[in-house]
Amino acid sequence: MELKRILKKAIFLDPFNSFNLGGRECEIRTDPLTGRNTRILFFPERSLPEPNIDELKKRDTGFCPFCPDNIEKITPKFNPELFTKERYRAGEAVCFPNAFPYDENGAVTVITKKHLVLSDEFTESLLKDAFSCCVDYLIDVNSKQPEAIYQSINWNYLPEAGSSIIHPHLQIAASSIPTNYYTDIFKTMKSSDKNIFKDLVDTEISNDERFIIKDKYFSLMIAFAPEGIFDLLAVSHEYFAPKDLTGNRLDELIKNILKFIAFIRSYNILSYNMAFFFLVGDEGFVPHMRICPRTNVPPLDTSEINYMKMLHNEPMSTMKPEAVAAELKKVWNNI
Repeated sequence: MELKRILKKAIFLDPFNSFNLGGRECEIRTDPLTGRNTRILFFPERSLPEPNIDELKKRDTGFCPFCPDNIEKITPKFNPELFTKERYRAGEAVCFPNAFPYDENGAVTVITKKHLVLSDEFTESLLKDAFSCCVDYLIDVNSKQPEAIYQSINWNYLPEAGSSIIHPHLQIAASSIPTNYYTDIFKTMKSSDKNIFKDLVDTEISNDERFIIKDKYFSLMIAFAPEGIFDLLAVSHEYFAPKDLTGNRLDELIKNILKFIAFIRSYNILSYNMAFFFLVGDEGFVPHMRICPRTNVPPLDTSEINYMKMLHNEPMSTMKPEAVAAELKKVWNNI
């Protein structure tokens, strides 16, 4: 697999060098799975300030439908004609219909009873129970709605990642219509005579620039063309259905999620987006996960999403993926 990158250089009279001829480089990279471009900007590194947890608490609305006193009274229940349970439960986790869904199937899994959970407070048991609820929901979707093959487990953690409710929760989607992410990957799959996921893993192992670890079930790497600041890509070694995200496979996935969010926290970043993608019944589409940290940029607390990402659909990053991978490799076994 070819990992495409093009180095660009803007030439101008540099005011920081007596207006002599100078310039600045950037790099345009193509995501080998989606075919979309990402721009790597070679800006000076800037440390982010420590997150202000008190300010986060002040921004909270005060009323939460996901807290234990409200969840039974306010949240919807599943249609008994389509689902085997009104709500799915495991440990503290509770899964119920999304009151404001994006498609015909949308569910929310509240991870824990605690309203505000910082990233270093999540445990294996909390996340395992939450994912188990999501899997149980998707098993029922597969049973009664076989056309809803585009399935994903998603996480917006805290407001910077788009969460309107601080109480930690996952969102599950199952649709008969693919999102643009799936559509872009289909184009790449059709243009290749190999399995693009296995090809990517083999290429990244060979290059050894961004590859982190090959576990029993998943291979982990920092994405060559990140969707944001940087993102972790976890690719399954084989196709499996949602019902098979259990046991040792789920244990391994959860351990790796917790390690990566601890790494994100080391950059003074709390928020992140996560998506785990399934395509039910298509063995050419390997289940995989992406986690991308989210933050506002100091000193003006500016959104990292500007016209380039919002309207041109091209992410930008000021962090070189290879440098992030090198830092992650140093600490991976100690997290």
